[in-house]
Amino acid sequence: MTFQSVTTDELQTLWKKYSSVHDSESRDQLLLHYLPLVKQVAGRMKIGLPGSVEYDDLVSTGLMGLINSLGHFNPTLGNKFETYAVPRIRGAILDGLRDVDWLPRSYRQKSRRLENSMNRLINSLGRVPNDDEIAQDLGLKTDEYYRFIDQIGKASLVSLDIRVSAGEDGGTGSLHDVISDDSDSDPLSLMEEKDARKTALKLVDGLNDQERSVVALYYYEELTFKEIGKVLKVSESRICQIHTKVIATLRTQLRELME
Repeated sequence: MTFQSVTTDELQTLWKKYSSVHDSESRDQLLLHYLPLVKQVAGRMKIGLPGSVEYDDLVSTGLMGLINSLGHFNPTLGNKFETYAVPRIRGAILDGLRDVDWLPRSYRQKSRRLENSMNRLINSLGRVPNDDEIAQDLGLKTDEYYRFIDQIGKASLVSLDIRVSAGEDGGTGSLHDVISDDSDSDPLSLMEEKDARKTALKLVDGLNDQERSVVALYYYEELTFKEIGKVLKVSESRICQIHTKVIATLRTQLRELME
């Protein structure tokens, strides 16, 4: 990841100055330095969106997430700013996408049909159904089922950023934020997200090994579907199908828990 060229010492000086006085000059220099981070997130998200969604629009809304991150980040806690900022940049872009409701109604209808099927099967089987069981419930042949999944794959983009509310203290987080990440060792973050993490882990535990791998590689390792396919030795389209099913599963179970 290439940022605007500054030395490590210069960057530390910028953070120290901005943290103490929040002046516009140091803020603008930090924004310039971290702008490539916004472009990277926007570019990765653009891959799964219709051609009508402009890359520049994603960058513009993502920039708001970067500005918000700069205003709330505390460098004295020892965390990397990139780790802190990426979910917030993504969240700002997703908020912008929700505002314009970029999915056609047919996508919404098909997505809801899949979720209703998942709901029926999870309740009747007591576990997450496999592809054959879902296809049968939908009244589709196997090849028809996979085409159906492909058609609604883009509808799953925003799903892991749905807010999770859990615990009596009203704590919230997104599934992306709270799905277990072994590399996260910040005690403060772990405490703040404790209740939401418990809720998310209950959902993720029901996935099979391949599905959990797709979640980890996509949302934590920041790999593309094509790259994940190479790791898991399956096609890119198959990874997209797995991702779509995972989202439908988590959405269905989350909706039941919150209700």
